[in-house]
Amino acid sequence: MRKIIFIYLIFSFFFFSSYAQQKNAAQSEVMTKMMSLKNALIAKDSVALSNLLADDVTYGHSTGVIQTKVQLIRSALNGEQDYRSIDPSNMNVRIYNDNTGVVNVTLKVNVYNLGKPLDVTLFTTLVWVKINGDWKLVARQAVRPPAETKN
Repeated sequence: MRKIIFIYLIFSFFFFSSYAQQKNAAQSEVMTKMMSLKNALIAKDSVALSNLLADDVTYGHSTGVIQTKVQLIRSALNGEQDYRSIDPSNMNVRIYNDNTGVVNVTLKVNVYNLGKPLDVTLFTTLVWVKINGDWKLVARQAVRPPAETKN
């Protein structure tokens, strides 16, 4: 009986250890995609953006505007949204079923929106799904933090 329990414990250890390593690898892959998205937006790299975004992505802005893949790439290329810097902090990546990543992150963004400079802090949620072996952004929504109240 002790042998069976021992074998079960060894098997469980290796199974859960392997699962944790896979989860950590997926988190790292999603974080890498997050940095690639940041770099593609700043560089106005339409090829990289096209590769990072799912065909049916919904890209929501804090203004309430929601863009499709084509609209986002077009606005980045034509300067409607001219990203100068995107600084992430407090990034939390959660992986579900080895194929879905949910990212919550605070972004400090310097962007020219329709030619007007804007420095904004955003609370952002991004959803990444592994499609044909590659992580694609399927949804993004940003909101501005609530105004601090004065007592």
